[in-house]
Amino acid sequence: MNNFQSFNSIQFFLLYTIFFFSLHNNLFSEEKKTIPKEYKIVIDPGHGGWKQAPYELYGDKFDTISQKYLEHYKSGGEFKGRTEMEIVLEIGKEVQSILNLTKTESGFLKFKEYIKKFSHDKVERMIIHSSLSRTDSYKDKDYGEKDDRNALYRLYDYPDFKTGKRKLGRISEINKEKPYLVVSIHINDQGKLNTNKSPISESGLACVLAPSYHTFQILRKISMKKESSSSFENSPWKDWMVFQDGWSKLENAVADAWIYFHGHWPDKTGRKTDLERFSGFRQNMITWKYEDSPGWEEKVGMKKKGQYALDHELFRPSGKFWDRERGKPEIWKRENGPEGFGGDNHFACMEILRFINYGLNQEFRSIKKSPEIFSITKPYISTYSVPTFVNGISAYLELGDIKRNSDIYYLTEKKKETAISIAVGIFSLFHGLNIKQEKLPIHPKGKKIDFKKYENFHGKNYFKQVLDK
Repeated sequence: MNNFQSFNSIQFFLLYTIFFFSLHNNLFSEEKKTIPKEYKIVIDPGHGGWKQAPYELYGDKFDTISQKYLEHYKSGGEFKGRTEMEIVLEIGKEVQSILNLTKTESGFLKFKEYIKKFSHDKVERMIIHSSLSRTDSYKDKDYGEKDDRNALYRLYDYPDFKTGKRKLGRISEINKEKPYLVVSIHINDQGKLNTNKSPISESGLACVLAPSYHTFQILRKISMKKESSSSFENSPWKDWMVFQDGWSKLENAVADAWIYFHGHWPDKTGRKTDLERFSGFRQNMITWKYEDSPGWEEKVGMKKKGQYALDHELFRPSGKFWDRERGKPEIWKRENGPEGFGGDNHFACMEILRFINYGLNQEFRSIKKSPEIFSITKPYISTYSVPTFVNGISAYLELGDIKRNSDIYYLTEKKKETAISIAVGIFSLFHGLNIKQEKLPIHPKGKKIDFKKYENFHGKNYFKQVLDK
């Protein structure tokens, strides 16, 4: 009897142990499955500073060769008392506030209510950590007449006004965060006014793109007469931004290639360096993995083959920065991709713009007397700084025109609705969503970006190695 009881006790203990560990493993497995993925992004409201004179003392792009700034600080658009820098900052803060809901379970329940405007999907929780590249502007500071009002808002690194110590500019600060995604928020001021001082430009949302080394190399070869101009004129990049009046789009594109490779403008022929128009070696105006070693300035202009040659024939893409530019991640970000060109940068931007158009049309299209809702127009293309010099994917948004009342209405009076669309668009880039098919002019694709290829590039996370030296 005792043996029988002992056997039953042992059997019970074994069964209990098996059950306990099985239950524990299942619970642990479930716990692992429910741990939300976390991503870091930067919300980058444009500008913040002032066009303070003289630009050599207060501007942007500090050049360590000439020891002065190379251009005026770009303070952004203004029209009838409204300023781009203030409007985009408020939108950025609103987007961050909405994304912060993902940080808690209760907050995410509210965020899912916003998602329901766009999709019926039962989404998994995902945490999106966001930071703002600026939280105020020079107008919020009590500056003296000769104080440096642009110190906190420059794109590029700069010397402290009093100590001369190098300080991080916005691009360096963004890279310091090691974000997966950088969402830059701007408003364009390209619109013209008619004789009644009312805007006649088309309203529109647009992307800002910078192509990769691949496209600039084609432009270099065109300049050297080693490639037909049709290689550019028949490409999706042909609608280049015109900064130099009187020059064609091709001539402007060729000029940008010179700036990209040599830090200088060319003459109009695109065959000769204009030594009077220096834009700087921008990759060395940033604190990051790809800047050159101290003393690089002494190599500039030497008449021999290398990365600091001032003409196309002698240029050679050597060094850490040019290795980066020719690497796969920058091709993925800036070429080809779901939009046909512009890579993941173009897709990320366009997808957020599609969410804005969809969200606002869904909300206001049926309401009488609602102002015209943004359409989506062609991108702005040039050797732009942020899309070129951040390792994270760059969704650089132009949200309408500062001169158009209808555009500003949705960015101010309906700021919350616009910000919800941006925030859900950002979430979709990481998660993916099946978009509700409604009778609206534009639908987001709902496709998520393949971040894994960046996370596992040569065994390292491309976004996080931006500062590794």
